Amino acid sequence: MKPIRIFRHEDWINPGRLTQFLEAQTIPWELVRIDQGDPVPQTVDDVAGLAFLGGTMSVNDEFPWQLDEMALIRKAAAQDVPMLGHCMGSQLIAKALGGAVAPMPDKEIGWWQVTKCDNPVAREWLAETPDPVEILIWHHEAFTLPAGAAPLYSSPFCAEQAYAFGNTVATVAHPEVTEELLECWLDVYGYDIEPTAPSIQPIEKIREDLAERCVAMHAAFTDRVYEKWLARIVAYAQAQEHSAA
Repeated sequence: MKPIRIFRHEDWINPGRLTQFLEAQTIPWELVRIDQGDPVPQTVDDVAGLAFLGGTMSVNDEFPWQLDEMALIRKAAAQDVPMLGHCMGSQLIAKALGGAVAPMPDKEIGWWQVTKCDNPVAREWLAETPDPVEILIWHHEAFTLPAGAAPLYSSPFCAEQAYAFGNTVATVAHPEVTEELLECWLDVYGYDIEPTAPSIQPIEKIREDLAERCVAMHAAFTDRVYEKWLARIVAYAQAQEHSAA
C-alpha cells in the first residue's frame, strides 16, 4: 500500500497515537516536517491518505505553507482521497473547502465529555463509540462546517467539534495524544492554560489520572475512528489499484 502522508507543523506536536495505530496495522506512513522547512507536495497520486496535525498558529495567518496545504486539500477532496485532521488540521480542511475559522469567546482546554450528533454520518463513524465520551480538547478557534460535511459530536463549549464527508474525518480535539505527548505539551505550552473561564481546566486537573485517561480515550474513541478511516483508506487504495490495472 502507498503511505499515509502526515503533515507536522511544530516539532513538539507529533502524531502520537496515530502512528502507533498505523504501525500496529502495518500501514506505511511518512512525515512532512513543515517545522523543518519541508515543502508541501502537491501530488496525491503517491499516497493512500493525508493527515494534518495541529499547531499553535491560526489558519487565518495564511503562511505560504498553509496556502500550499489548503491547495493540496482541495485537490485531495476532488479525488475523495482519505483525509484526517486534528486540531488546526481540521481547521485547515474546513477553511480550504469553504468553511470559516474564527476565535471563540474563550479557549476550550481539558478533558471534556462530548455528545454524538443525531445524523446518519455521525452514527456511521461513531457506531462503536460510547455517548457521551471523554476526550482531550485544546483549541482557541472554531470552524464552521465545509460544504457537504456532517457534524459528528459537540461539547458544552463548542457545538461543532468534528465533521466527516466522503473519506474524510476531522476533529478540533486531540484524540491522538498519549501520556508522554501530552506531558510534553504541558511542559512546552502549559503557559497557554489559564483557568479564566469554565471551558479551561487547570493543569493539575488535566494531569489527573493522565495515563488512564489516554488509554481510555484511545480504546473508546480514537481507535474506533481510526478503524473507520483505515477501512476507507483500504477501499480507496484497492480502487486505485483496480483503475491502474
